[in-house]
Amino acid sequence: MICVSINSESRRLALVDMLNAKHFGEVLEIRLDRFGRSPDIGELIAAKPRPVVMVCRRPDDGGFWDGTEEERLAILRQCIISKADYVEIELDAADDIRPFPPSQRVISYTNLRETPSDILDIYEDMKTKRPDVIKLVTLARTPEEAWPLVQILAKSIVPTVVVGLGKPGIMLAILSRKLGAPWVYAALERGMEAYPGQPTVSDLESIYRLKDIEKTTRLIGVTGFGERELITVAALNAVFAELDMSFRCLPMGVGDMRIFRKIMEAAKIAGAVINEEHQASILEIEPELHGVAKETQAADVVIFKNNAWHGVHTACQAWTNALKNAMRNRYPGNNPLKDRFFLIVGLNAAARVIAKEVARHGGNAILASNDKKAGQALAQSIGCRSIAFDALYTTIHDVLIVCDTENAVHVGYLKPGMFIMDLTAGARLSPLLRGARERGCDIVAPLELLLDLLELQARTLTGKPVSRDVLRAAIPERFLEEE
Repeated sequence: MICVSINSESRRLALVDMLNAKHFGEVLEIRLDRFGRSPDIGELIAAKPRPVVMVCRRPDDGGFWDGTEEERLAILRQCIISKADYVEIELDAADDIRPFPPSQRVISYTNLRETPSDILDIYEDMKTKRPDVIKLVTLARTPEEAWPLVQILAKSIVPTVVVGLGKPGIMLAILSRKLGAPWVYAALERGMEAYPGQPTVSDLESIYRLKDIEKTTRLIGVTGFGERELITVAALNAVFAELDMSFRCLPMGVGDMRIFRKIMEAAKIAGAVINEEHQASILEIEPELHGVAKETQAADVVIFKNNAWHGVHTACQAWTNALKNAMRNRYPGNNPLKDRFFLIVGLNAAARVIAKEVARHGGNAILASNDKKAGQALAQSIGCRSIAFDALYTTIHDVLIVCDTENAVHVGYLKPGMFIMDLTAGARLSPLLRGARERGCDIVAPLELLLDLLELQARTLTGKPVSRDVLRAAIPERFLEEE
């Protein structure tokens, strides 16, 4: 179920939001601490269109209550007596408010500073308070901090709701759904979040496809939490739904590879799309590499098959195809990359992969960065040139490929006829690409490049033909170019 947080600051607005939220959630969380004056509990319960969780949260727990503790506890007791469906009571106050059916008590623990090392002991203590539901809210900024919460979800006997405050929070929300948690929290819309980063109902439905997830659903990891990764989740989920396959995506952080592997095993991950930052380190899980991944020693898709991990590098093919298609009009033939000069900005995994592919196709790769020693070492391992970043403005080249955001390329030096590819762009034109187009350069459209990559990754994961129209339609409008 989805529990929609109602965070209105007045009774009138709360009643309106409750009516709107009934179309999107099966449960409504009513934040009594947000009201400017004492709430009319009876009116709220009489008007509820869905079961409600009544909450009156203290400032230390992320709430806005400014009265006395005695007054707050009196409000919570009134909620129980008035037969609210659920009443949230903090662990340290659980003994002060006894059970009174039919209301159900949600015993909660909140820590806005960390996921404490003794969270498992705290959870065991909560189970002794006769809870109907247990709720844990902790700061979980990394996979290492989220891991104990994953363990609790996987082994919970009492109905348990887990909220991670931080980027891994969406991972915990999806795992909660798969593992049978009573509900997952969501905001009615952007600007109405109960805490920073809380997903909206729209995102849970259209991007993460939360309601499609069941205990039997196989999860595909997508590492990273940026714009590109969110687009990947939305697009792959749309493909899985279109093909009627019981796969859905799980956004994941990486962090310590040992913990990452434990999370993958606990969630029974069937495969994963790996973001650029971790395409080399993912080799620590010892996948069998196939195709160009053997050469690049990096993988952007891993699949668990026949009790072993297998890794491929789909981005390499997408980037190379995009360059060939962009250059073929001017340089006809099967290999338009041959004998051209490619200036590659950056020393990351993407730069390494592209430089190797350019060399393999008979082109001339030139690496540009501010790290002279690292640039020379990488160039030597590939068999190409390296230059200082500032020297790119005086170095002759046919193609400019930007692989990282550490060094900003000045648009003013671009000349008509140059080819520009910016791998740091999402689905929209970057400032560099806008400037390049205005100066008569040929650009590789980032949306088409992204679709090329998503199509390859989806085909690799599903083993089936993929509709490009489905991929395009799945990209959230806020990430697309404005008309």
